[in-house]
Amino acid sequence: MIDLSEGLLAGLLVAIAVAGFARWRGWGVAIPVVTAGVIVGLLPFGPSAPDDAGEVFLLILAPLVFGEALSGSYVDFRRFRRPIFALAVGLVIVSSVVVGAVATVLVPGLPLAMAFALGAILSPTDAVAVANIARRVALPRRVVTILEGESLVNDGTGLTLLRVALAAAAAGTVSGGDIALILFQSVVGGLAVGVGAGLILAWVIRRGSDQTVANALVLIAPFPVYYVAEEVGGSGILAVVATALIVANSMLTQQRFEGRRSSVAVWRQITFILTAAAFFLVGLELPTTILALPGEERLILPALVVSVLLALLITRMVFVMGYVLVSGHGDGRLGWREAVVLAWAGTRGPVSGLAAFSLPLGVGLEALVDQSRLLQATTFLVIAATLALSPTLGFVARAVRLQPDVLDEDKRAVRAALATRGLEALDEAVREAADRHDRLPPGVEEGLRLRLMAELHEGDNAAEDAQTVTDGHRLELAVLRAQQSELLRLREAGTPDAVVRPAMHDLDLQLSALQGRRREHRPPDSVAPTE
Repeated sequence: MIDLSEGLLAGLLVAIAVAGFARWRGWGVAIPVVTAGVIVGLLPFGPSAPDDAGEVFLLILAPLVFGEALSGSYVDFRRFRRPIFALAVGLVIVSSVVVGAVATVLVPGLPLAMAFALGAILSPTDAVAVANIARRVALPRRVVTILEGESLVNDGTGLTLLRVALAAAAAGTVSGGDIALILFQSVVGGLAVGVGAGLILAWVIRRGSDQTVANALVLIAPFPVYYVAEEVGGSGILAVVATALIVANSMLTQQRFEGRRSSVAVWRQITFILTAAAFFLVGLELPTTILALPGEERLILPALVVSVLLALLITRMVFVMGYVLVSGHGDGRLGWREAVVLAWAGTRGPVSGLAAFSLPLGVGLEALVDQSRLLQATTFLVIAATLALSPTLGFVARAVRLQPDVLDEDKRAVRAALATRGLEALDEAVREAADRHDRLPPGVEEGLRLRLMAELHEGDNAAEDAQTVTDGHRLELAVLRAQQSELLRLREAGTPDAVVRPAMHDLDLQLSALQGRRREHRPPDSVAPTE
């Protein structure tokens, strides 16, 4: 196991502190944390990166990718699946071959399998890095969805190709049948485990009465999902992504899942911690790896890094522009402005860095130790270079005049639809109360009706002023549940999740406030005992 006594815990605290300072200053997290890792790595004392790549993958990578996928949209993912899979599968394979060819030319005596392993490590864009950039740059939601979907799926593709390359390096060669079998097991095994786990968790979310238990299961899910998928020969990352997308969709569509807000908040914090840890590990290992290189390989390193970086950039541009020519019509079509931004958004990050730990250091391939160090150093420097280039994405988007989505119209339409449905539900609830001969508290119906009418006419301040009553919980509950149903209907009709999720969050907050008022008005003898 990883020995925290050697300073990794201290390193984690440094990473979180630097990341927190960067957020406080409004900066991106990646570059400051990587820089801090480099500085600590140069010190004669302090933490060092663990040698066991399996532990790193399980403890950091699996929950990190799960957390990012949990914020993804299954509906948007399905809608833009053509460009996502073209980039996540086709581009990764092409890039791996191109980078492998470049490395073979520049590094004398480098086995083809090891060169291909470098390509497999560096070909996938990084879900964490892409998500951080997408949140900071005003891009159309369509482009953001494609970038995030690509970065989640291509991790599975790249790591599967890495598995093939390492198997070839260990055995000396692999046949076409072996490659096909590894690919088949990785994809099918990963998807089978991931979809199965996702459906089980979705059932728990839908049927479970204890929200704490449901959220606890979601919290630990990445670890068994990744482990089981790897044990059956599948892609653990692909399994984790599939599970997270199913869980995210289930949480959003299950109206009565009250743990939705707490789960989102917890995973946002976990992702922040793990992102800081992953970037810190990349920086921490960079100076150690470079200093361990023999003199002749240290001379090769700058040319290799520049050549690999150019190969990745040029291959991505050519591939994306080629896709534009054959993309056809519909949601899979890309315009040239979108293509330019997608082509430039090729940031690599912690996933590639963590994957580099899988190169044969201490796994029985002693003859390849020096070469694997050179490839690791190349990986870390390419990651640093793409992170340094990432802030220019906003400039590129502005240069080609790619305008961000204006969702105000969608938001107004959703607000009007929810208010209309709320008024209908209010009328229904009032009629049902009259049929039961129930007397509503004075002013409740009028207060709710005024608030909904104000929302219908976009009078937010008037809506707050009209909320003058705190009783009539049953009436309010009926209205809020009806609005949730209407919101999900609008989602199925095509309203983007970028509008639906904030609206659902607002309704969750109103329901939470309503439940709080109900507890305050509950008679003392009806209050449940505390645990």
